[in-house]
Amino acid sequence: MRPRLLYAVLGVSIGFSLAAPLAKAGTPGDPFESFNRRIYASSSGADRSVLLPLAKGYRALTPEPIGKALHNIFSNLSEPANIANDILQIRFKRAIHDTLRFTANSIAGWGGLMDVATPAGLTHHDNDFGVTLGVWGVGPGPYLYLPLLGPSTVRDGIGQGLDSFLSPMTYLRFPYRNAISYTSTIAGGLDKRIRAEGDLNALLSGAADPYATLRSVYLQNREAEIRGENAAPLLPPIDEETPAGSTPAPTPPETPSPTPPPAASQAPSPGPVSLNDLPDPDAPMRTARAIDIDPSPPATRLAAN
Repeated sequence: MRPRLLYAVLGVSIGFSLAAPLAKAGTPGDPFESFNRRIYASSSGADRSVLLPLAKGYRALTPEPIGKALHNIFSNLSEPANIANDILQIRFKRAIHDTLRFTANSIAGWGGLMDVATPAGLTHHDNDFGVTLGVWGVGPGPYLYLPLLGPSTVRDGIGQGLDSFLSPMTYLRFPYRNAISYTSTIAGGLDKRIRAEGDLNALLSGAADPYATLRSVYLQNREAEIRGENAAPLLPPIDEETPAGSTPAPTPPETPSPTPPPAASQAPSPGPVSLNDLPDPDAPMRTARAIDIDPSPPATRLAAN
């Protein structure tokens, strides 16, 4: 039996047998939350003390380009299962894409040692039978945190086990097949763990509840994969959500502000002034007295006075 199938079957079986008595109303989709949190706490401790040091030791023993070549081989070995799941999901365009990738890396990449497909635009897509079951309409079931495997659901745990029957290593017969199979599984797990270290730190370092954060991200990513998307959609903040059954209030149209009248300083400047428009300098002033504007001779005015 393949190690991954063994872990998945044991994880689901142990999870159900131990968590069933603890099931109670709680977080929707996570009826075994109390048990899952205990498994998460113990697994996190084992990860920090055992798994992560082993993964770092694996990285030290397989520096670039050796580590990259091994990673490419593990990725290439997963392509046949991806192609089979693409076909089962009726996603033929992606099946052609993954087939071309597998062919290119197997032939031009020397059995997968080199990834010549990604620079050509044939990127890798994660896929598994859990996604296939979701496309077929199978619900996720209760959320489970499985030892050594991490976040999962009943549907995804079963799907991971069934993926073993889609791997070519299950049917090939050659000397030391079991030893190579177990070694590749362990090395592949260590390679995946050390490559996920940066993402896990970024995701959980500032989380108030790492267990709930990991559960939410995992479930959203799985639903996105079932819909055929590359990543989970971004959810709006809670305070910006519109209540169900209500419509947002219409935004009133903007009223244009009236144009202010031109300032006095902006009055048009007078045109050119001609000499004929100038006042007569000999004309009497408007404030002159009556004597100043009397046309009679001065002698007559004196006699009159």
